[in-house]
Amino acid sequence: MTPTLSNDLGNARSVTNYLSIIVAAALVNNVALVQLLGVSSLFFPNSRLQNALELALLNFIVLFAASVINLLLFKFILLPLELAFLKLIVFVATSACITTLVLNRIKLKFPLSMRQQKLAFYLTGGNSAVIGVSIINSVSTLSISQSVAYSLGAAIGFSGLLIAFAALRLRLDTADVPAPFRGTAIQLVSAGIVAMLLLGFAGLV
Repeated sequence: MTPTLSNDLGNARSVTNYLSIIVAAALVNNVALVQLLGVSSLFFPNSRLQNALELALLNFIVLFAASVINLLLFKFILLPLELAFLKLIVFVATSACITTLVLNRIKLKFPLSMRQQKLAFYLTGGNSAVIGVSIINSVSTLSISQSVAYSLGAAIGFSGLLIAFAALRLRLDTADVPAPFRGTAIQLVSAGIVAMLLLGFAGLV
């Protein structure tokens, strides 16, 4: 086997490995429905799909940015200084700072969205999904680049579920649901079905 062909095969395996990590984090190990982190965000009431899209985008940015920055802080500052016991405090503070920075931009660019979803936006910084992914990365055996890929997949999966459940709630509002299942009950049943569906991808990645 020539060196060029060997390098090409190695690069292909590397790309496939990272894609597998992203897909697994988004589907099989979904932070909300499989690891039960940030589940309450899925049931946050949104009267319009546009609001859900905005909230999902904010969660994607904060979750991905916070988990990557927290990973670097843990690996290169907390661990060398033997301050790993402070990781939870650092992770929460970092997430809150990133959320504040993003919200300041939203307040300037999209003041209407900020007024409509102020509470949901501010709660993003303390979302258990954001903190949970950072903690998972801190105890993971993956390399730094693989942990970044995991964070990306987790952010994609969580944001996608926020949009999907907002669309589901809008659909259920006009559906003929039996009285005992109306409201939160049918949403929890739907969440369970989706969780089983995601676990079905386990053998593919």
